[in-house]
Amino acid sequence: MLRVAFVNMPFADWNRPSFALSQLAALLGRDFDGRVEGKVCYLNQDIAEHFGATTYESISVTHDHVDTGLGDWLFRQIAFPDAPDNTEEYFRRFYRGEHWAEFRRRILALRASLPALCERLIDRYRLAEADLVGFSSMFAQHVPSIALARLLKRRRPEVLIAFGGANCEAPMGAVIAEHVDVVDYVFSGPALDTFPGFLEHVLDGAPERADAIPGVVTRRNCHDGRFRGAIGSDHDIDDLLLPEYGSFLAALEAHPGLRETGTSKPMLFFETSRGCWWGQRSHCTFCGLNGQSMVYRNMDPKLAIEQFNWLFGFAPEYTSLFCTDNVMPRSYPKEVFPHLEPPEGGSIYYEVKLPLSRQDLGRMSAAGVTVVQPGIEALASSTLKLMAKGTTAFHNLQFLKNCDEFGIDPDWNLLIGFPREEESVYERYTHDLPLLTHLPPPVGVFMVRFDRFSPYFKRRAEFGLDLHPMDFYGLTYPFDADALDELAYFFADHNLGRYMQNALTWHERLRELVAAWRAAWAGDGPRPELRLIGGGPAGPVVRDSRSGVPVEHPVDEQTAELLRRLASPARPDQLAPAWPGGEADLAGRIALLKSRGLLFEENGRLLSLVLTEGGDQAAPEPPAAEPGDRRLLPVLTGAREDRR
Repeated sequence: MLRVAFVNMPFADWNRPSFALSQLAALLGRDFDGRVEGKVCYLNQDIAEHFGATTYESISVTHDHVDTGLGDWLFRQIAFPDAPDNTEEYFRRFYRGEHWAEFRRRILALRASLPALCERLIDRYRLAEADLVGFSSMFAQHVPSIALARLLKRRRPEVLIAFGGANCEAPMGAVIAEHVDVVDYVFSGPALDTFPGFLEHVLDGAPERADAIPGVVTRRNCHDGRFRGAIGSDHDIDDLLLPEYGSFLAALEAHPGLRETGTSKPMLFFETSRGCWWGQRSHCTFCGLNGQSMVYRNMDPKLAIEQFNWLFGFAPEYTSLFCTDNVMPRSYPKEVFPHLEPPEGGSIYYEVKLPLSRQDLGRMSAAGVTVVQPGIEALASSTLKLMAKGTTAFHNLQFLKNCDEFGIDPDWNLLIGFPREEESVYERYTHDLPLLTHLPPPVGVFMVRFDRFSPYFKRRAEFGLDLHPMDFYGLTYPFDADALDELAYFFADHNLGRYMQNALTWHERLRELVAAWRAAWAGDGPRPELRLIGGGPAGPVVRDSRSGVPVEHPVDEQTAELLRRLASPARPDQLAPAWPGGEADLAGRIALLKSRGLLFEENGRLLSLVLTEGGDQAAPEPPAAEPGDRRLLPVLTGAREDRR
């Protein structure tokens, strides 16, 4: 029997399984008739326990250390023992100053403990006894995986080492095959087809024959363009593979301290689609997800229902489910969610594309969808147009208002620093953000970054961008500049354009406003409110506590009706012909509502910010345009963007 060990290294989140490795383990158990034994080893949990959950989460979960590459740099000396120690150089670039002194001391102590810890983990999981050790690599897992692979090869040179995952898609994976001698096989792109094909050759005693499989890269074929730039074939999404989660759950049980001291809650992944149906038609300019394949495919609804019902069986202990999808299939609110009966306390996290109707949100909520990533990213229609989002600020605000009605938590960021984003956008944010504190706040304010595979990266010359790998790559990998250009996923523009200067100027002020917004939602006290209450003896009132001091604004029935009408955006001249009091009366009421900060205005259109009892009954604004509409295309006369 061929012994395969799949390894999930830091800095993968300790509270979530590796979906890729869990699928591969399930596939081996199903398709290899006892010829292959596969297990998933969650070394990331062991190292999280060693670091302490708080420190580990700060590296793996938060945005604090993404741009410094800290997780990879910590393992540099194990992965590349012949490279000179560059601690002083690294800390001259990152974490400078006295206020980082204690953090530097703590990080260096942990770094010094890693070689012995990794050796102990090799023994604990008996990794040197495996015939094949496979690593899944995403974000800051790359160098930790190389480090453990090197220690394994030192112990037992004949063990086969395979790498796969998002960090290995062409051309990134070819750099590893070419420059890292301890890695024997790199799987570029999807591996549910290529990995079993490779295993058949291993079982036949001729693993080198896998060099002929597109999507498998080795030192022998990495200079051949047919393989250097290839990705594996896509496995049928309707071949339902229920992932092997037993190893993950056992690891959680073996590390109870993580749940006791960490802030993250254990959750299980599910997959119902691949690619992005919007991106297939109109690729958002800053998005680097999906690698080379944006083609959208979603699971048959009946199979999705089967998968959800299987996952519900992990309740009551594990009730949080998290999608691997980039976007929820559009038919699921009608074809899947009405057929689900989630367990008590069940929570499903989905990424969605706006706009979403109230009816769809209602079905989602009833099925246990409690958290969504809606891709809001901006509250200015001009910026959303630069992104090719196909939405407007009105769509985003309507959605945030509807989240209150259906008890759905939107997980969103406010991104700034897009090419050609005008400074007036930030000036307007300083006026608008304080008016929105009754709506769910963003996680934070972040500078946009350039990702490999995004339109900004692919068309860099068209946008006037001078893109180079972010600084931490050169401080982590002992490779030449050409290799780093092919290896890196995150890039920075070395042109100091006006758009960048504007974003840097306003970033701290916007960060303060969002921090105050988030603080108002923190704790157990009442959250800020802006709501129309009707039917009382004194007539309708707008209850407003956004300032921290509750006040009530009496309104008459006509003004209350105006607020309801403005649940969908409209211009005053659109409302005036049918307004019973005439144009002057309408103008006076609008002026009063503006003076109280109850309306959002953009390009002459108005939207009520006030929540109404029973939710906004007006239909959502229709989509801004179809992807083919030229209005959605970004301006292509230079500038740049920056995003995670």
